[in-house]
Amino acid sequence: MSMKYNELNKITDEELIMLYDKTATNTSVGLDYYTEELARRRTEKSNELMVKLTKWITVMTAVMLLSTIVNIVIAIIQ
Repeated sequence: MSMKYNELNKITDEELIMLYDKTATNTSVGLDYYTEELARRRTEKSNELMVKLTKWITVMTAVMLLSTIVNIVIAIIQ
């Protein structure tokens, strides 16, 4: 028996992991299970890298903005 969608959303991650582990003792899996897990891990690593790169792009954009403002001020003064 499975939970209704709203019930599933209400349980904590720890409860979900406990339910998973309980069900896993009586379940056998195919190769697709492992390939999907590998794909999920690759996606997670890719997402972490994208967040890191996005932060760097934000910093570089801020530096360029400040440099542009300084250039404009210098041009107006002269």
